[in-house]
Parts: sequence; C-alpha cells; structure tokens
Amino acid sequence: YDKTIKLWDIDTGKLLRSFKGHKDGVKSVAITPDGKYIVSGSKDKTIRLWNIKTGKFVRSFKGHTKTVYSVAITPDGKHIVSGSRDRTIKAWDINTGKLLGTFKTHIYSVRSVAITSDGQYVISGSNDKTIKLWDIHTGEVIKGFDGHTDSVNSIAVTPDGKYIVSGSKDRKSVV
Repeated sequence: YDKTIKLWDIDTGKLLRSFKGHKDGVKSVAITPDGKYIVSGSKDKTIRLWNIKTGKFVRSFKGHTKTVYSVAITPDGKHIVSGSRDRTIKAWDINTGKLLGTFKTHIYSVRSVAITSDGQYVISGSNDKTIKLWDIHTGEVIKGFDGHTDSVNSIAVTPDGKYIVSGSKDRKSVV
C-alpha cells in the first residue's frame, strides 16, 4: 500500500529501483517478455507502463472504474490484459495505450488473469467462484470451470496450455 513498485537484484537482495506514480496501492505487476518494461495495476484504477532500466513512467492505461487486481502481458509483448473489481477484463495495446476490448460475464470482481503461451486465450478467476477461458480476439467465453466454493484469487496456466491451476480462499487447488 506504499504506492510503489520495487526492482530487486535476486543475487544480492539489493533494492535497485523504486517506481513511483500510482495514487493508491499496487495490486499486480508483470514484466514484458523482452524484459524492458514493467506493467502495474493499482487500486487507483489505472495500469501503468514503466521502463525497467531508467525507472521512467512511459504511459498510463485508463478505463477501469474500480481497482485493477491483475495484469498479464501477451507472449509477443504487444498487449496487456487486466482484471478489475469492476467485473471486467480489458485488453490494451501496449504501444499506444488504446483499449482494444472489454470482456464481461463475471458477476463479481475479476481477481486474476493469465494468458496462454500461444497468446490466443485469457484465463480469469473471479470472486464469483468461477474460472473462464476467453478467446483473446473475440472476447467470447470458450469454457467455464466451476469447483471452487469461494473467490478464485490466483490463476496460472502451464506452458503447454493444457492445464490451468487456480488458487482460492476456499483452501482448495483445482487443476
């Protein structure tokens, strides 16, 4: 809740840089595949893009009406996907900041988003206890997964795209 992103050296444990600019707590971060940029999502309803080497703010992505809980970047580094308390998933062009689309069907907050390694699908986990698989190009739900009895707070997908792993407040792991 200190409104910052911090870059750490794994070997030394040394703090290399702090990124400041969000007006409220940072909820999620991701790094572009080329390692040049950090993307952050915040309670201030914005997504920000930062240059990892210089620490400079590059651009902001605005469109969510509530907290941005989760951000993910496509494998080609061209798009950002975000999940929010406003119950939407949004897709953004990383180079222009343009909103490309909004996906809606969750009835409560979207707590986590992930993207398959082929960049074709978005997976979302929600406070509505569901997981959804979306076509990134059309925004259509391809499949829904039920099994949790409480909020789905974390989502990951295996590199081969065959499995989704989810973490929930219900203390169960569904694969």
